[in-house]
Amino acid sequence: MSKIDNLIKKLNNHGVILMDGGTGTELQRRGVGTTLPLWSAQALLSSPQTVKEIHWDYILAGADIIKTNTFRTNRRTLAKASLGDKDFELTKLAIDLAREAVVEAKVSREIYIGGSQAPLEDCYEPKLVPDDQTALAEHRRWSKSLADGGVDFIFLETFNTIREAKVALQAAKETGLPVAISFIANQQGQLLSGEELADAVKAVEAFEPLAILINCMQPADISKVLPKLRAVTKLPIGAYGQGVGAPADDEGWSFSQQRNEVSQYCNHVGVWLKAGATLVGGCCGTNPAYIEAIKSLVSKQ
Repeated sequence: MSKIDNLIKKLNNHGVILMDGGTGTELQRRGVGTTLPLWSAQALLSSPQTVKEIHWDYILAGADIIKTNTFRTNRRTLAKASLGDKDFELTKLAIDLAREAVVEAKVSREIYIGGSQAPLEDCYEPKLVPDDQTALAEHRRWSKSLADGGVDFIFLETFNTIREAKVALQAAKETGLPVAISFIANQQGQLLSGEELADAVKAVEAFEPLAILINCMQPADISKVLPKLRAVTKLPIGAYGQGVGAPADDEGWSFSQQRNEVSQYCNHVGVWLKAGATLVGGCCGTNPAYIEAIKSLVSKQ
């Protein structure tokens, strides 16, 4: 049985799989520049060792899946910093860093590398999605760079419209790799485009994704929305929410302090697991301490 077959089997058997936490915000927390538009991709140029260390720390914290630092390595975003011709090079570097971290962590369990692929424009601005023809061409290029670099599967993250989600799924599936997809929604269960999550699920199920998730939301909002996701699909589901703080216009994230933030987050993860989530982890603002705490929670289930 292949490595990816083991992942699929575990998902289908409803085993809990732990994902990593935030990368861009963790780079920022460690003092690495993450100014927009490149955000986390900037670290591939300025501090690749820190990127690898973050992957390594998440693995040691208990993550079974680490996502490559490719959330912003598409050609469109890189072109805004006059680096448009570096997309394949930087994507390959990001994947190599993840693979090196897996080797150097020396853990006995299998670690899966998900190739992070996001909306082509700002994931909080659905109105910026390009036309379908343009989006398909650009997502095909991005998916190919991830597949060529050697990821285990493609992880489509933080999609805010049905239209771009379908285009990205088409592009990713053309690589022959398995694909998971995650949406960002509001607490009413609507995508940021205003489309219903139930309609999004119906639209993407035809592509037979590994799993359907929701992410980049406040944990309490995920706790409200995840049962709605469970009600409309039999596919594996999952969630990874925000830690304390909020998106910012300069560095990408504004941190804030909150007492017992990790334990409060884990309380919500417990709700997600009861709602049927088999993939759990963290998004912006979370760090290895969150993942270690979730690992402890899951081990007690």
